[in-house]
Amino acid sequence: MQDPAVPASQGRPAAGGSIFRTVLVGIDETAESLVAAAQAGVLREPGGRLVLLAVAERHLAVQAGLAAAHAEDELRAATEADLDHAQELVDADDTVLASGRLVDVLCRECDRRDASLIVVGVRPHRRVSALTFGGHEVDALQDAECSVLIARPGWGPHRPQRIVVGVDDSPASRAAEAAARSLAGRLACEVVPVVSLSGDVDAATLKAEREDALLDPRSLPDAVVAASSERSLVVVGREPGHARRRGADLAERIVYAARCSVLVVRAQADPAR
Repeated sequence: MQDPAVPASQGRPAAGGSIFRTVLVGIDETAESLVAAAQAGVLREPGGRLVLLAVAERHLAVQAGLAAAHAEDELRAATEADLDHAQELVDADDTVLASGRLVDVLCRECDRRDASLIVVGVRPHRRVSALTFGGHEVDALQDAECSVLIARPGWGPHRPQRIVVGVDDSPASRAAEAAARSLAGRLACEVVPVVSLSGDVDAATLKAEREDALLDPRSLPDAVVAASSERSLVVVGREPGHARRRGADLAERIVYAARCSVLVVRAQADPAR
């Protein structure tokens, strides 16, 4: 088990490299985090590294008042048990048991290890309540500087039935489609690029560039969700330095409308900017 204070030597893939090379999975007390671990094991590429990170969230123990010390001990023991359970599901290269807030620690470890993908489980709540009260998946979408997989039950620990990717003419969309096609080729599953006819894009050109494109008159989030099922993986791109106002962007709209896992691919920053 890796102490988070010890420097890591693993480097982030160069621009254009696979986002499935170094995968960091957040483990908590929920079954959804175990789904996240199982799906991360499927998506990790051969030779890639997978790290399980479980965090005893001490701020929860403070609510116990005078019994906080005892509650913290119990919380850490339960967190360690969760980590052990996750290890039974997936062959991890490393594990981390830490204290703090899960997403804060995930982001620090992501930066320290130059990880390319963070994976967290989504809890079964409505989008409005999630955006209002927060959750690990909301925080990861807002704070992570790398790509993020929001995992839902449906296909893990097996491969997804199909990979659905939202396509427009943006750099983020191109990064998402490249990741989706690479993953579909490796896992030998169908890929469905979805093009919306309702947006301000050149749909004819997008269609001409990909014979397998699915054209849909609805908005891109609605079209992507309609093309997916619980056994799908949806892939959507996101520009670096996106607006952090909750609920403001395409990726978050798709995450909370979809019935399946959603991979939010962070595009590389343009060095010319």
